[in-house]
Amino acid sequence: MRVPIEKERLSAAGVILFDQSKGEAASLNQHFKELQRRLKTSWKILVNTDEITISRIEAAKVFIIAGPTEKFSVNEFEAINTYLNKGGSVLVVLGENGESKYPTNINYLLEQYGILINNDAVVRTSYYKYFHPKEALIPNGILNRCLMYIYI
Repeated sequence: MRVPIEKERLSAAGVILFDQSKGEAASLNQHFKELQRRLKTSWKILVNTDEITISRIEAAKVFIIAGPTEKFSVNEFEAINTYLNKGGSVLVVLGENGESKYPTNINYLLEQYGILINNDAVVRTSYYKYFHPKEALIPNGILNRCLMYIYI
């Protein structure tokens, strides 16, 4: 369901904006039903299907990019950077194998903030309580070395 983004509607409640403009592998209504159901009680959930601009995303508390399969333009990266510099929050979700499986350039944005989506996956090689080998518990799992030095 596509909901038009209107300024007066955005100011009434906290908004979580899902991006669906880059052929996302995960759509809000198909892959995030449970999350949407839980968030709807406190948040207004909207979907962006148009080009990403600062005017479209600035009123959102959280901007979610889930599994983009198309490349972002320079203007879209500038809009997201402006949004982040103004205090906005972005959640980027990508599947295993990163950009090699999803033909996007999202790492260009993430690298500016010291984040990188790797082209690999964590696989458990011995039996444990989880059913699937890719359901792996990583205790004390801070993978970004910079974060380890800051918070330890």
